[in-house]
Amino acid sequence: MDFFRIASGVSFDEPWWLVLLPVAVLLALFMWFYGRKELPGVLYPSVGAVRYAGFAANPLISMLPVGIRWLALYAALLALAGPRAPFPASDRNTTGIDIMLALDVSESMKQTDFGGKTRFSAAREAAMRFIDNRPSDRIGLIVFSGGSFTRCPLTIDHEVLGRLAETITPGFFEEPGTAIGTAVLTATNRLKPTRSKEKVLVLLTDGENNTGEVSPVTAARLAAQNGIRIYTVFAGKDAQSSEAGKSPALSMKGRQELAEVARISGGAMFNAGDLFGLMKSFRDIDRLEKTRLKSHMPGRSVELYPWLLMSAVILLVVEQSLLATRFMRIP
Repeated sequence: MDFFRIASGVSFDEPWWLVLLPVAVLLALFMWFYGRKELPGVLYPSVGAVRYAGFAANPLISMLPVGIRWLALYAALLALAGPRAPFPASDRNTTGIDIMLALDVSESMKQTDFGGKTRFSAAREAAMRFIDNRPSDRIGLIVFSGGSFTRCPLTIDHEVLGRLAETITPGFFEEPGTAIGTAVLTATNRLKPTRSKEKVLVLLTDGENNTGEVSPVTAARLAAQNGIRIYTVFAGKDAQSSEAGKSPALSMKGRQELAEVARISGGAMFNAGDLFGLMKSFRDIDRLEKTRLKSHMPGRSVELYPWLLMSAVILLVVEQSLLATRFMRIP
């Protein structure tokens, strides 16, 4: 349907050249019926021997060079008319989001309460699936416990990002604790100078902020000022007194803190008590951030004469090549 719409809208800058097209057709017909009598030739007592020697050709095939020559003439006449093809305006969908992932690598992430997997290995698996679903976005990785470290800056090379993520294990830092505010500040410093209109931080932890010089709320306000949305994920079952020394009160405080960080920045907070919940949390974040930036491509016209002239030249080269080989005429 698009092809016919474009073809029906073709216009010409010099349409008077098109008057020569029917003249060229009439001239070609005249040469076909009357011009062949004027061609020079060689008399043979019997054409059978010539055919047997392999010099015979189908009459239609023998006219191939002549037909190519006339096609080249028609293409040249069309090029002189200056044809233009219209291309209508269209909307193009693109995605361009800069995302930093911040994963908690504190000792408590070694807890094996995610279907036999540690909290960290389950979180890394969910994060890698999230990355695979966003091939058009630049994604980076931050790891944190008592401090924070940029393991991979923003990159479109997700294969390299995956390899770097595979080398991380809980206890990556010697500093104990969970510095959520420091992790948010590190991510903000990474995202702030980028030109992307969409900037996102996805932070996953299983505890509350208990170290670092910057509080999560203060860091979240700074992130919001720089247009960064924060999605927080609390990984782990409801804390019991036997789990990594955490009490239910501390667990509740950590979740409230994560919810406040997300609220300040315009993001959302998710609870993941098992592997399924963790996968669902990342799927929900992926869905929320599937905002497509539509770029409008205005209508335009494309000049066709260069292609027609090129076609005419190629046809003439083909014709001369045929006349110099299989379709050679003697004399």
